[in-house]
Amino acid sequence: MRASLRVAAMVIVTGLWSIGISSGQDGLTKQDRQGPVTVAVTLIGPPASDDPVKAKVVLDTHSVPLDGIVFEKAVVIRTPEGADIAPTTVEQAKGSGHHREAVLVFPPVSGPGPVRIVVRDVGGIAERNFSWELSPTR
Repeated sequence: MRASLRVAAMVIVTGLWSIGISSGQDGLTKQDRQGPVTVAVTLIGPPASDDPVKAKVVLDTHSVPLDGIVFEKAVVIRTPEGADIAPTTVEQAKGSGHHREAVLVFPPVSGPGPVRIVVRDVGGIAERNFSWELSPTR
């Protein structure tokens, strides 16, 4: 029975990957393993309306160079209205080749709806979407 449960879980996870749903979507870290590059986005602190949004973005691969990725162009917050907002600051950028990371600081998000971070054109994937629900204003 355990073996059949493991097989069923693998089929579900494989099916989710094949339709482009990101894995590891619990908590403040979310991960997307589509294509040759794994992208992980971790919010630094729970998102709250009217506070700047800080997110650590990690790019990891063993097959394509990542040096050409410009974090401030590839990573945005998308508003509920569909506008893309670039980060105001990129901090702690490090790594090269196949492993890169940086902390991006975005302007405060206000209004209802989730915080949605979009990573564009990394590893042949047009868009990877990560979202978190806003906490009430402190």
